Amino acid sequence: MTAQTPAAAGAAQDDRVPAPGTPPSVSVVVPSYNYARYLPTNVGSLLDQEGVEVRVLILDDASTDGTPEVGADLARDPRVTYERHRTNKGHIATYNEGLLEWADGDYCVLLSADDLLTPGALARATGVMEAHEDVTFVYGNPVKFVSGRPLPVARTGTKSRVWQGDRWIRGVFRAGRNLILSPEVVARTSAHHDAGGYNAALPHSGDLEMWLRLARRGSVGWLPAADQAYYRMHDSNMHHSTFDARARLAQLREGYESFLDNDGSALAYGDAVRADMRRKLARGVLRKVIRTLDAGEESADGLTVDELYELAEELTDVRRLPEYPGARARMSLGPTRCGRLNPVTSLVTLRRGRDWVRWHGNKIRPV
Repeated sequence: MTAQTPAAAGAAQDDRVPAPGTPPSVSVVVPSYNYARYLPTNVGSLLDQEGVEVRVLILDDASTDGTPEVGADLARDPRVTYERHRTNKGHIATYNEGLLEWADGDYCVLLSADDLLTPGALARATGVMEAHEDVTFVYGNPVKFVSGRPLPVARTGTKSRVWQGDRWIRGVFRAGRNLILSPEVVARTSAHHDAGGYNAALPHSGDLEMWLRLARRGSVGWLPAADQAYYRMHDSNMHHSTFDARARLAQLREGYESFLDNDGSALAYGDAVRADMRRKLARGVLRKVIRTLDAGEESADGLTVDELYELAEELTDVRRLPEYPGARARMSLGPTRCGRLNPVTSLVTLRRGRDWVRWHGNKIRPV
């Protein structure tokens, strides 16, 4: 699959392997809540990693299924530790407990109990950080899969690319979305400890803020030809929890804003990337307005098209966005006529958009 990369370019690096001697040590925190059925294959994918010394902590957040029995059985391997909360603390507190209080290896990984690492993932990622002491974390490509189906064959390329931290940060703000799912990341433990814990105020975008905080402390490595983790798709997956568009956008925006207001407060380019991010988010909302009306619908993701449009207006001056003419034209027609006239509507609004860009395009900064 094609990797999601920041807009900024990086310098290509030669293939790297860990330096000879003692293998790098990796602490893997596996937070689990009612995922007993997934734990054996999850932990198995960790213990099968070659070229590194792995220690695994299964941190059970007061599960009500068979996790205690499964965890205790897996902990018969001396590389595995099982601990259980008496009461449910939530995923953020569990993450921070494992990463800040337990992890002591050279590198660390946070891996949900329903996900897996691909063969060789840890050696590939730690190899980049062994060769580049300033790299605070490395990510590759996540491969999505569904339970009960054969795992896709993972790519194992070792070619790496390294971005200077500020350049990577700029690219992520221009993208206006989280480029990383999470299980494909291996971080330098010292950098993670220096960055501090996940932000409890950001239950659904704390990972985005964490990647930005780590990037602020050094460089970022990427393995473009390596599938580093298997990401399980199912109804209870946290990334597929039901939020309306307003809540999702608010969490994403707050992840960016929290970084800029704290770790990134001294960035000379902070105001510029904040504006870039808000424009990008607003453009995405206007595109949703357009798609919704073209489908003949009045609402999407729990919001009407008028509410979506107002959401975009809260972010930036929408009149300066390329999507503005098409969105306004469709809103004036309404969903019934848009649905009936599409694709005629698309052609008309496309022409209007081109005319608008001719007159105003020179005033828009590229995103």
